[in-house]
Formats: sequence, structure tokens, C-alpha cells
Amino acid sequence: MQKVQSYLYPNRVILLADLAGFTVENKVAYARRLKIYSGIDNVIQFDIQNADQKRIDLTTLQDIEVNIMDASGKALKNSPYQPTLTTSATATGVTVNATNGKSTTTTLTVPTANIAGAGFAVSYTISGTSIVGPVVVSSISSDVDSGTTTLTVTFPNQTVTSATGVSISNIIKGLAQITIPLDDLNELDDQYLSYSVTAVDQFGNNILLYADSNFTGAGKIELLGDAMPVFRDDRVYDEFVGEINFMGNVTQQTPAIPCSFYEAEPTEYMSFDIYLNNFIGTIWVEGTEDMTIAQSSWSNAPQFQTFSCTTATTTTVSFNNVSVASTAGHYNYMRIRWQYPDVWQYGSQQDPTTVYGSITKVVASSN
Repeated sequence: MQKVQSYLYPNRVILLADLAGFTVENKVAYARRLKIYSGIDNVIQFDIQNADQKRIDLTTLQDIEVNIMDASGKALKNSPYQPTLTTSATATGVTVNATNGKSTTTTLTVPTANIAGAGFAVSYTISGTSIVGPVVVSSISSDVDSGTTTLTVTFPNQTVTSATGVSISNIIKGLAQITIPLDDLNELDDQYLSYSVTAVDQFGNNILLYADSNFTGAGKIELLGDAMPVFRDDRVYDEFVGEINFMGNVTQQTPAIPCSFYEAEPTEYMSFDIYLNNFIGTIWVEGTEDMTIAQSSWSNAPQFQTFSCTTATTTTVSFNNVSVASTAGHYNYMRIRWQYPDVWQYGSQQDPTTVYGSITKVVASSN
């Protein structure tokens, strides 16, 4: 039996913050080039470190922004993106216990049942409502009988007042992530995007986080479009050909419309939207089993669906779920055809569109 292995790993890149003025202490040997894919939401993680190869407490940075530009330098639709800080645990319904005067410690009483995620950890930073940070966990204890977990936290000197119903998160140092929505990539061809990450440090300085091993400000992201299924766009026809018979009846039609291409699953039905502008006449769909189109291909072609109007009509007519199956197999091509009333009643008038309106476009889709 054949086996196919799949791998799950974070799309993560290391960023270096020059907070001390000597970035060369931590020089990334191999800068990883990120890869993202059209057709899905892409999550990118950032591991933000200082010159000493230590992850930074991201609560000390403000206004972290990730700018992503296409090959021409134009920002993606929702750029800049604001990263979400990575958490190991969250909890609701927390009680913050007051301190007497200024103190460096207090406790948080957490309902154990309300903890989601991997759990709280010592030395991690806590953020949340009614919490003035940074607040770092110094110890953890659990009471099985009462179903509570007590977090002892330390912080710079400040007075803490009691609070209940608090929501908290246990933030992992240095890790943050963004999500690039699939809609931001839909109109882009395969290419190399550029990205940069900026922030405001604790002193109010705007800083740039280095994105590659040479401490340049712009990293590269390879955009690929071959990992997800491609949905074929509708086909639009707005140029038509016509003919007139000896009775003076003018007929126009679209080019031959292929019923299928190279789908993994054969096309079963075709649908057509026909846009009318003050139109008078009869419209129908016809098909041929021929593999190549010749004048004789449409001789005695069957009509599947029809629409007629005797007064000037401006609307959209839809022929839905026209079956590709035929008595001998299947139709390879279809076309939309329409006929105007006899134009000879208007003398030598040869352009029926001046009397009976027109069809402006036909949109074909397959399913």
C-alpha cells in the first residue's frame, strides 16, 4: 500500500529588533523565504528576537505592523496587517485580588474549567482587562477541590484594585502572527512579494525589524497558485456575427462556446445569461456534437431553451442547467442564437438593431 506523507509546520520567520545598536550578535545563517498560496487564508508567524537571540516581550512594543507589497511595490488590499500576539492559554471569569498599597505581587484566581489552550506558564506575560502590564507569572498553584487555579503575578510598583469577570491571556514572548485573507491574493499571479515589519519601542521610537540575514528591512514571500483548485471564470461574449435570408429575417449568434476543457470531472450542464437592450425577437440555445466547427455543424441543430418577446424588453434572460448530454453522447459546442422580426416591412432597413434593439453580451458558465 502506498503512503503519502504530509507535514504540518508553522510558516515562521525570525525577525531581529535592533534595540541595543549591535544587531550582528544574532546573524541568521539562512534567511528562510516564506511561501504562501492563492485560494486560502495564509497564516505567517514572526519570531521576534533581540541581538542576544532572546525573544522580546512584545507587550513592550506598540503599533506592530506588517506591510506586504506585490512585485510592483503596491500594498495588498488589507495591508498593513496588525499581528496577533501568540498565546498559550486564555481564561474568563478571573478574579483580580487587590494589593494593600503599592506592591510588586498580587494573585489572580482563575476558574480551572475556564482555561483554554495549553495552560499558563511561569515567566510568561499576562495581559487582559483590568490588568496593567506587563504582568509576569511568578508561580502557579491549583486547588482541585475548589476547581480554581491561582496565578501569582509580579509587575512594576502599582496599586491594584479588586476586579471580577476579567479575561486574561498568557502571551508567549516574541511570537506573533498575521493572516493574509485569500481575497487579498485572488487577483495576483505567481510572483515574489516583499514585506517589512515596523513597531514603536517603549521609548516612542519607530523601529524597523530586520527580515533577513543581512539586516535589510524587506523580506521576500513567494506567492504560488498551484496548491489549490482553480475555478474557471465565466466566459463573456460581446461580439456577434449575423446573416440575413431571402425572406429578410436577420439572425445573429455568438461564436461556438466549448462545453468543456480539461476538467477532472466532465461538464454536465451549461448556463447562459443574455443581456437584452430594447430587444424584440426570439432567442434560443443550440448545440453540436462535432469536435471541430464548420458551417454544416449547425445544420438542423436542436434548440434547447427559447425566449420570445414582442415588445421592446431590457432585461437579463437566463438559460440555466442546459444539459450537455445528447442522444448520441454529448454536445461539444453550444451557441446562443436570436432572430429579429422581418425587417423588410421597414423598407430597405438592413440593421435590425435600430428597430428591434440588441443583445449586448452573453455570459456562459459550466457546471
